Amino acid sequence: MAVETSQALQQLHHLLQQLEDAETMLAHGPRRVAAAKNKVTAAELVCEEHKNEIQTLRKTSDQKSLNLKSNEDMILKLNGRLNEASSNKEFDIIQAQLESERLASDALEDEVLSLLSKVDDAEVTLRAAEQDVRQLIERGQEIKADVQAKEPGVREEIERLNREITEAESAIPAGESRGNYERLRASMKSGALSELRKAFCLACNTKVIAQDCVRVKIGEFVTCRECGRILYSAE
Repeated sequence: MAVETSQALQQLHHLLQQLEDAETMLAHGPRRVAAAKNKVTAAELVCEEHKNEIQTLRKTSDQKSLNLKSNEDMILKLNGRLNEASSNKEFDIIQAQLESERLASDALEDEVLSLLSKVDDAEVTLRAAEQDVRQLIERGQEIKADVQAKEPGVREEIERLNREITEAESAIPAGESRGNYERLRASMKSGALSELRKAFCLACNTKVIAQDCVRVKIGEFVTCRECGRILYSAE
């Protein structure tokens, strides 16, 4: 009887551990799918940031190009006035303005070229980011398909384990012992039980008093005085 009780509790413990693993696997599936979606969302935000950057660069480049066109028009106008200057003083003044406009035009041209180069670089970065999004979407679809394919089998496994656990729980006496077990299982799941090995509770590594060791070996319902787990002997 004592051996049968210990074996039944050991079997119950193993079943509870398997159930906990199966339930963890079942819960992990949706988390995998959600994590994959979050990665896609984050990658799409990166793409939007690159698109906004490109838009800003182009807008700035267009404005600089307009300013450059205005400067070039002013240079043409000043060249015309330079030819019409009626005195050396007027000529010098127009010449100074002309030089200033040319310097400004050169600076604007450099800025426009620099901005266009940045647009080209940003577009290369955007294409790479969009490729990342496509790959993440494909990976997310693979994960979703994998989760959907495995879920029915995991649910069947959980149902089977619950049936076997119900049968194995018959080894626990009714009354206070059963109530203690149900409370422990509700709060600790498979941690409700622990093996007693060489007078130690394996769960909390606490030495069990000799009297309790004897009670376990004769098939009584005993809990660890340190962690409260139900003890069984596999020796």
